[in-house]
Amino acid sequence: TGMARGCPMRMRARQVRTSDFQEFDLILAMDRQNLRDLHRWPGADPNKVRLMRSFDPNADGDEVPDPYYGGPDGFEAVANMLEAACDGLLDDLLGTATIVECN
Repeated sequence: TGMARGCPMRMRARQVRTSDFQEFDLILAMDRQNLRDLHRWPGADPNKVRLMRSFDPNADGDEVPDPYYGGPDGFEAVANMLEAACDGLLDDLLGTATIVECN
């Protein structure tokens, strides 16, 4: 799905660390269980944790489902959800961010 959309899938994952709540301004959860777990994390700042789909004003739900349970169509559906949420996230960030030009 990524390659077909012009997005090479070079990913790296790791577990959340307590220091993430100091290091990052925003931590995104894909579903309500992850959101609850992140809110309970030792040293968590719940104000920094949001559901990814909360950035999509047209979302028909608030969770990103696990694509492995939906077969090939599941990956396509999740990619569509995430693209829409990323558009909203970018709009949100650009609306609140200070843009600094670097020479």
